[in-house]
Amino acid sequence: MRPTPAFLLLVAACAGGEPAVEAPAPAPIAPAPPPAPADDGLSKTTDISTMSEADRQAFLMKLGEKVYRTGDGGVACVTCHGPEGKGTPGAFPPLIGQKDHMKECTNHAGYVLFGLQGELVVDGTTYNGVMTPQADMLNDLQIAAVMSFERHSWGNDFGWCAPADVAAARAAGKK
Repeated sequence: MRPTPAFLLLVAACAGGEPAVEAPAPAPIAPAPPPAPADDGLSKTTDISTMSEADRQAFLMKLGEKVYRTGDGGVACVTCHGPEGKGTPGAFPPLIGQKDHMKECTNHAGYVLFGLQGELVVDGTTYNGVMTPQADMLNDLQIAAVMSFERHSWGNDFGWCAPADVAAARAAGKK
């Protein structure tokens, strides 16, 4: 069977009048790079000394929450103390209502910087876990922020900590 002239005209019109040329295979598409981390405005190198007291406290709470929940380069406190600061029964004590254990900021900083291990009785319950030292993982601002967050969360109201408090504890060394 021979193609009719109309069929040949239709084929030529659809093919653009030129013989069909095989198109080259498309180049492989490289995977998209991962998204850049969102800039949350919470730099661990922020100078808080020029902020108003309200701005400084707000910054410490936001950065402190970030450190507490994600670790921000260290071990996230939430891992052991829980999202509501209630601790892990028998292993890690609660942070709620623990002003007597936290004491002043330099004492509290010592726990975060150098860790804590061994038996500890809190609210009549004995705990025997190990708190990881954060001295080599977090800077003074991050530690002051996470302590301030812990001291002002879950109904606590135990005072604000500053990087200078952490620097003093760091200089004093492990007791």
